[in-house]
Amino acid sequence: MESKKSDMIKNKSKYTVALLDRSYNQQMLDILKSCPIKSGGFEICFDREPDVFKLAELKYNPAKYIGFFKDEKLVGFILMGYHQAYINGKTREVYHFTDFYVLEEARNKGFFYKASELVFKNAEVGYAIIMQGNNDALSHVSRRHKKFPYVPFSKTVGTLDVRNILVTFKKKESRKYEIRRATIKDIPTIIELLKTEYSNRLFGQYVDESTFKANLNKKPGLTIENYYLAEKDNKVVGVCAAWDTGSFKQTRVLKLSLNLRMTRFVYSVLAYLFGFPTLPDEGKCFKEVYLTDYAVKDRNSGIMRALLVRIYNEYRTKKNNSVIFGSSEDDPLLKATKGFFSQSVKSHIILSVADENMINETKVNLPYIDVAML
Repeated sequence: MESKKSDMIKNKSKYTVALLDRSYNQQMLDILKSCPIKSGGFEICFDREPDVFKLAELKYNPAKYIGFFKDEKLVGFILMGYHQAYINGKTREVYHFTDFYVLEEARNKGFFYKASELVFKNAEVGYAIIMQGNNDALSHVSRRHKKFPYVPFSKTVGTLDVRNILVTFKKKESRKYEIRRATIKDIPTIIELLKTEYSNRLFGQYVDESTFKANLNKKPGLTIENYYLAEKDNKVVGVCAAWDTGSFKQTRVLKLSLNLRMTRFVYSVLAYLFGFPTLPDEGKCFKEVYLTDYAVKDRNSGIMRALLVRIYNEYRTKKNNSVIFGSSEDDPLLKATKGFFSQSVKSHIILSVADENMINETKVNLPYIDVAML
């Protein structure tokens, strides 16, 4: 019995947690590829070539990666990123608990609890996104342990519905609304629309002129010309940005089943005949564009559809595989995707707080998650 006890203590001591810097970049990218998502004959990973830290630095301030080590080997990591967002109609600092990847050899070792003090100490309120079917991650929701007091209180507050629209045939554009590219002169109007949209949603992004211009300067591939405006009677009634994030995040195909290989071949023939882009083969990435910074007057799905169709048609000519639009499952704006060939990917939106009273005090209204930065 004594030898077994000493072995257990020794085994526990092998697993440690620590903050990570860029010297671990390649190891982290390798772990990402070793933790694929398997669905419908696909094996894909949400890659971050060439710099896993880039996305975090674009969205969060501060952002910290915490690593899980077995002896001196990095076997997993998580990201804790902070940003300004709306809660109960007021802006405050919130955190996003994300990028939870652990190699199979090191799972079920209690890393979530081991890292809880380093991760959640002084963290008051935030959120996490857990894909439906990820039962291991869901098992931590609403579950606490008296030995780990820094583990937050949590509950599911909504469902994120991401529509992955496959680019095929050209769509008929709206005659009711005029769609044009934005210019610098349109920034005040854009900010007014976005403030109205975000301030009424849980976790809506804080935006003003300085933050908007700063984002244009630092986000790769996003300029004012990536913003599309919808006008009616010479008045702007909607805005939506189209952002290709491929320079710092990608959906990479790791493996295709035999059936999907055959499907890809048939699709390639149709793509050649009708002029739409082919699907990527193993090892390659989807060419995607994300809809972000969207807001329309009176939350009118007709305006949103007019913007979506124009963006879809334009990026079709750029050979993009898909246009991605996501929102809370109960958001009427999702009606804009009707008639497109799309796949819906749903995830749980988890509210996470240090003070248990805040669980019930937080008003849940159309939780906002920027899918371009997930």
